[in-house]
Amino acid sequence: MIALNVPIATSQLLPRILVVTSCTGEKLYSPKNQLTLADFQDPVRLQKRSEELSAYQVPARQMYTGTQHLQVMEGVEKLRRSFGTQVVNVVIVSAGYGLIWENQEIVPYEVTFQNMNNSEIDEWANTLEIHTQLESTISNYDLVFFLLGANYLRSLALPFKSRSDQTFIFLASGSSQQFISVPNSKKFILPLSNAEAKKYSYGLVGLKGFLFKQFAFKVVHDSKLLQTVTHQPESLGKILDTQPIQLELPLSLPKVSPQQKQKSKKSKGRYSDGLISIPHLPPAPNISLGMQYFIPEWDDRVDPNFNFKTDTLTPKREPYEDWYAHQIYPQPNYDGILVSKVVVDKSRKKKNYVEEFGIHKALRYQGEILGDCGAFGYIKEEKPPYKTEEILDYYTGLGFNYGVSIDHLIVGDFAKPGSREFRFGLTLDNALDFIEKCRERGYEKFTPIGAAQGWSPESYAEAVKELINMGYEYIALGGMARTPSQDIIDVLIKIQPYLKSTTRLHLFGVARLDAIPAFRHLGVTSFDSSGPLRSAWLDPDANYQTITGKTYAAVRIPPVGKNGLRVKQVVDAGIAEREELKKLEQNSLNAIREYDKGRYSLEETLEVLLAYDYLLELPRNGKVSPVAAERRQRQHAIMYRELLEDQPWKKCDCVICQELGVEVAIFRGNDRNRRRGFHNTYVFYKRFKALIQSLQNKLD
Repeated sequence: MIALNVPIATSQLLPRILVVTSCTGEKLYSPKNQLTLADFQDPVRLQKRSEELSAYQVPARQMYTGTQHLQVMEGVEKLRRSFGTQVVNVVIVSAGYGLIWENQEIVPYEVTFQNMNNSEIDEWANTLEIHTQLESTISNYDLVFFLLGANYLRSLALPFKSRSDQTFIFLASGSSQQFISVPNSKKFILPLSNAEAKKYSYGLVGLKGFLFKQFAFKVVHDSKLLQTVTHQPESLGKILDTQPIQLELPLSLPKVSPQQKQKSKKSKGRYSDGLISIPHLPPAPNISLGMQYFIPEWDDRVDPNFNFKTDTLTPKREPYEDWYAHQIYPQPNYDGILVSKVVVDKSRKKKNYVEEFGIHKALRYQGEILGDCGAFGYIKEEKPPYKTEEILDYYTGLGFNYGVSIDHLIVGDFAKPGSREFRFGLTLDNALDFIEKCRERGYEKFTPIGAAQGWSPESYAEAVKELINMGYEYIALGGMARTPSQDIIDVLIKIQPYLKSTTRLHLFGVARLDAIPAFRHLGVTSFDSSGPLRSAWLDPDANYQTITGKTYAAVRIPPVGKNGLRVKQVVDAGIAEREELKKLEQNSLNAIREYDKGRYSLEETLEVLLAYDYLLELPRNGKVSPVAAERRQRQHAIMYRELLEDQPWKKCDCVICQELGVEVAIFRGNDRNRRRGFHNTYVFYKRFKALIQSLQNKLD
């Protein structure tokens, strides 16, 4: 094996963290015959009933889907990706099972301390031995976070035997603090109430998990914060009050730059990735219309006969005959496709191809196709480059199911006074011209959609009101792709009074899975985004998504051939010879494939992968910084180890993972990366549909 002389990441110098959180009522599965308290009180009955529910058995970390749990686990995964899997562990206080580790497999149950009185809590918690088990567990940790409500804190029967060098941090409401007693260790209580919910712009339900995630993301940017909080736990409050870090979802949403955040007067404390509580308002009148996901068309195709062993394309292939995701999967992983005219027009060959075959045949897709002009493509122009008649003929001639009126974006410098009013009026004038000509000329082959642009909740509401008065039954809100979710909700709240039971509402470029309940409640019926797809190659560490929400970095094995741009830079800088890199490249491909077959150990595989990876740090001013190379090595060692240990491709039932195996987890060229993007879209759509079904079940 190749010797590796660079340091591998270790978490030995970091405090060991334990998160103590609670079970949630919301679970991945909720069958009618789930376990009850009576089942847990009888061991024989419990075993029998658990066997009956074995089809629903999953690890605890997957079972719980409540707001707090999801937020906690996202923070935990971020810490593990940055510092290694051993840096933090999670235990869950369950009113059914007692104290359980996140990986313990459980079946659905309906038991909570919330509806027990004090004596019942004490008696049942004692039976479950929660105090004894947790006291034994915490002895192995330096920093312990308690994210528990009053009844769950009571079930711990504090205090524990603890060491003076341990630190306990409690995120707790005022009424919970009576159950907190830590005589021997350092402690800090962060009080939580409606005031803190308002302060952090997050609902009280799930606030504990949200704040832990916020802390975790800050630690990733500055690992010294872990030591600071361990030695000075009261510093946590000050750390959380500093300028918020832009958090990341597994969905890889467009990131807001620091400049953009500073320009928003309401950006402080708002997060585009927070799981947002449903506002305390009646549901929108169109709540029965459901919700659809459209994927934008950006020539996302792959060679169906690509040879992964030799990395060769089909001889004499025609790129426009490559396959879209919906040609690979049995069913499309989206409800429709969004096609922008500026994308069609960017290539004469593509434009001719679409005009020859029509939009459905060109995309080989018989589902719904929504067309718009693609305002992002002409944002700097004074006026859009299209006329209403031209766009109407375009939608009709090519066979679109929906067509959006001509709009002009109001973002950035174009949201300044003067410019914004002009674009606002122009967009509405175009919408009026669009729908009037639709009626006059009998354009009935597609459904017209009125575009709404704005710069504030009030301006968007005014636009929607005008569009509804014009007669539009389908409206699309533009310019909010990089707007924080809470700000979008502020807009939707202003819009809701004008919606009718038949009004459909689309959000351009906004895929916020954790905000879906709030968006749907307020009237959104469709949205589009390529985020899940493009995260496969654009995200630095979340290229492979899973149904549980956990993400993984793909293993970077760039080609040494003519398409290897990174390798070319390395060779040109004289860092390594092409022949040496070619050997390391082939060794890496062989090692990861052999590991997938069980013929290489994890350590052997990592050694080979990292030997190649170490030479791939790009030069700056002609030289590679040893510090940068070692940092890359440490980060990738952690990420690759986690991926290879879990082997998520073996647990996925999608056709790409089933057919390609480990190839889908290799970051290398279009035909692997885009297929991984197709997989991500499959995962996103499956999670989205499950969430919508859950919301529908509650309505029923």
